[in-house]
Amino acid sequence: DVERSRGLGDVYKRQILLSSILISNLFSQTLNGTVIDTSGQPLSHVIVRELHSDNQNDNWTTTNDNGSFVIEVSADSKIELNRIGFESKTIQLDINESKVFILANENVNLRAVNVYGKSNSRYLKNTSLKNNLGSFSRNGSLSQLPSLELRTYGGYAGVTSASFDAGFARHTKVLFNGVDLTDAQNGQVDLSSFPSFALSSLNYRLNSGTTYGSGSIDGTLDINTKNSPNRIFYSSGDYGFNQYGATYTIGREKSKRTITVGKTTYDGDYEFKDSVSGLSSKRENNSIDQFFLAMNREFLVRDDLIININSLTTKNTRGAAGSTSFPSALATRTDEYELYSLSFMKFFADSNLKVYMNRSTNNQVYDDPNESFPVFSEHDLDQSSFGLDFAKEITSNLDYRLSAKQKVDSISSTDLSNQELNSSSATFLLNYTDSEKDFKISPSTRFDKQSGNDKLTYNVSFESVDQFAKGDLSYFDFGLDAGTSFQFPTLNDLYWPDGLYSAGNPDLKPEESDYFSVNMTNNSVVGKFTVTATMKDYENLILWQPNESFKYIPINVSSASRTTYNINFLKEFASSQLQISYNIYDSKDNDMDEKLLYVPDFSANIFLSHNFNQSMNMVFNYKYTGKRILQYGSDFSDQTDGDAFGVLDLSISKDFDALKASLIVDNLLDETFESTLGYPEPGRSIKLVAEYKI
Repeated sequence: DVERSRGLGDVYKRQILLSSILISNLFSQTLNGTVIDTSGQPLSHVIVRELHSDNQNDNWTTTNDNGSFVIEVSADSKIELNRIGFESKTIQLDINESKVFILANENVNLRAVNVYGKSNSRYLKNTSLKNNLGSFSRNGSLSQLPSLELRTYGGYAGVTSASFDAGFARHTKVLFNGVDLTDAQNGQVDLSSFPSFALSSLNYRLNSGTTYGSGSIDGTLDINTKNSPNRIFYSSGDYGFNQYGATYTIGREKSKRTITVGKTTYDGDYEFKDSVSGLSSKRENNSIDQFFLAMNREFLVRDDLIININSLTTKNTRGAAGSTSFPSALATRTDEYELYSLSFMKFFADSNLKVYMNRSTNNQVYDDPNESFPVFSEHDLDQSSFGLDFAKEITSNLDYRLSAKQKVDSISSTDLSNQELNSSSATFLLNYTDSEKDFKISPSTRFDKQSGNDKLTYNVSFESVDQFAKGDLSYFDFGLDAGTSFQFPTLNDLYWPDGLYSAGNPDLKPEESDYFSVNMTNNSVVGKFTVTATMKDYENLILWQPNESFKYIPINVSSASRTTYNINFLKEFASSQLQISYNIYDSKDNDMDEKLLYVPDFSANIFLSHNFNQSMNMVFNYKYTGKRILQYGSDFSDQTDGDAFGVLDLSISKDFDALKASLIVDNLLDETFESTLGYPEPGRSIKLVAEYKI
């Protein structure tokens, strides 16, 4: 295996971490890497330290739960990888390459070699994305994910939801540095509450139900701010946009603190063409005042013990523009969110134990003083959780992971009064890797319980890599996933007060999904082609429907099906990277006998990054969304279809030693479109950005 790894090293240096774009100047580089063991499993909490750094601070970081890391290092420096139970490794870096590093177990008879890739490194399920366009473009890196569909509600201040494979937004879970952000009241996360610079680095994973539980039916997004480069920045643009902030890391031999802080203001008034009348109008009351503060602290107590503390504070005050007809121009919405996370990581020779505690609070206020129909609503949500993860290697080919978690969600609300949800979960994951025949089997099962509901889910994953390998280092990979996943009812679904027009339903069952996914990858001198087919059936979907008294009540009546085909092409050149994806969606609401709402016939994405030289870079991303149904027809109105639209975003950056200047253009072609019915989007938006490395 070691000799084979050496032979395959060069090609894997070019193709691992598909979506990572490296932008360097003459004096430093950003190293994106992943650390795995000899069986291809990601290694968390590996200490990655730069040696012989000219920086006054000790420069080091640790890998996350997915084994990935980002670190700013000098172009000619070395890095050292350390974790108890594994052989330390020192590596001389090559410039402008993303890498996978392998650590050998200390108790395995395998001589230490510096290899940068291995066939079963492609077993890694998570994919990372980070680039300059994603730092300051309106939706960060979200619009660049090949299978992610966005629904936005008008301008930078409008609510933004995201879903993989055009699924339901509540079926894509959002994390922050590995901590769940799901709003227990509605089961979603408003991504517009994060500024664009906080959405520049993302990890994502599809079909992650047994890993993350309720709400991860289609996939998981993990927002990562832990490894942002040291910098201060200022950005100014159209529609009264202003943004400034900084990231700074204080490194010591045994401790590290990273602080990311920023402020965004946006006036938000813009001209649009009404989709019904065709007349030009002005969209008002769409401003936002946004504050963001994230802190990450790591302490190396001993070689076998790491303590990590995370905190997040966001404050957003915005005008609630709503649709073109509701609410009034006086409506406002404020959100204040705070998160604290503490974890202890203990390492043993062949295992590790993580114990963690999370606590978050969220105050949401909606106020519309419209005289004809005034509305005031306030919600205080509180979430606390405690859990542990234990991973153990049985043999060099066999390992397992056990996880358990206890969580409490509570709310004090003008609408829901005081309510509480208690939930618990337990997960078992087994990995078997055959290094001789290059395949891996990973069965997993999960049990979740919430108040009166419980759910048992499973996943079976099979992956075979390096098949039909040829002398030119071309190969085929095959994989499949089969399993079940679910979504618990939300606090709104269960406890909405019994009034004249609506009421909750405490007897609701969890939403369910059965899925089967197959994929094939072919890598050759032409490039890397990946084709994926996914089939999903949904049962017990929750819909709010009128009863015999015309009161809207949520019930488990809906079922649906979706078949998705994803075609992805990746080609890396000496100074460029090109990625093209094409997604075909075949969906059906079984009750309506129609395609699902907001699911397009197809979508496409073209991403291109090009380095003109070591100091100048250009990135553009084009996202095309096909026709879709926005509203079903009824006795009172015809069906409303949404026109296809394409949005092109562009970034051009120039380095002047420590200073970087960038031009960011959102919607370069000035496309007129609505991703959500009644919420017109702004036209072309131009930003100028100045960054200074510190």
